[in-house]
Amino acid sequence: MRDAIDLVINEVRTEAATAEIAIWMLTVGVLAYTVALGAERWNRRRGDSTVTTVCGWGAVRVAALLLMFTLLAVQVRLSGWVTGADTATLDWFVAHRSPGVTAAAVVITDAASPVGVALVAVVTAALVSWRRRSWEPGVLVVGIVAVAAAASTIVKMIVARSRPPTASQLVTETDWSFPSGHVTGIVALAGALLIVTGAGLPGRARGALAGTLAVLVVVVVAATRLYLGVHWLTDVLGGALLGGAVVAAGSCAVTALAARRPPGRAAEVTGAPAVPISAVQISGIEDGRPSDTPPMPHPVADEHRPISTG
Repeated sequence: MRDAIDLVINEVRTEAATAEIAIWMLTVGVLAYTVALGAERWNRRRGDSTVTTVCGWGAVRVAALLLMFTLLAVQVRLSGWVTGADTATLDWFVAHRSPGVTAAAVVITDAASPVGVALVAVVTAALVSWRRRSWEPGVLVVGIVAVAAAASTIVKMIVARSRPPTASQLVTETDWSFPSGHVTGIVALAGALLIVTGAGLPGRARGALAGTLAVLVVVVVAATRLYLGVHWLTDVLGGALLGGAVVAAGSCAVTALAARRPPGRAAEVTGAPAVPISAVQISGIEDGRPSDTPPMPHPVADEHRPISTG
């Protein structure tokens, strides 16, 4: 038994085996995430949006993101196969620097620093809570950003990866490199804002636009960290995966919370309007046939009362 364990450890430490394991784990993670996302959308189209269904597939997405993040962390720790492009990526950015781009990159990276992200999170949380007249959206925004920051700090200490060479850095960073705290924070902030504004819900034009803008912001911040020579490519990828996992978990929490609310308060967290009582529910007729259950009386004042869809 001991020989078998030693064999597995030795195989993992070899570059060929590391590449094989990495490819398999990445494939499983991507497939699991894609299937879960597709299943969520399919269920919504069928009207099956129960808490169990949504949170179940949401948990699969969280697990898939964490699987890929764990793969990166282990590979980085062992200098494995997935880190093969790190040096080439750094060299490319160093070779394509210019004074104007450098100035812009410094401004962007300062604005997206952990302190900057925390300040934006607090301000936007206060504004959203004030508009909704509820403290819950603000707590969600601050909570997601705080959890992501804490997770990033803990992983940095565990992996203990060194920064790129000092000669390549245009700004000074003294902490560990993996994962990128800037990217983790900006993904968490952008995702939290999409959740509380309701723009992250599928089937909305504003959701598609907001999601696209959020991705662009993340890409720009990640690029500035690479350009300034303070992170490796796998650092920013790890930050995106970690931040995404925290956001996905927060989305599940919102779904569970909304399901426990009274019908009139279902939109306090996300801002998504509740679904009004349909003509089918009022008449008691379904699929052209009378329902077995007689319709309940509906006072005129409650005719358009929103109800929760689960």
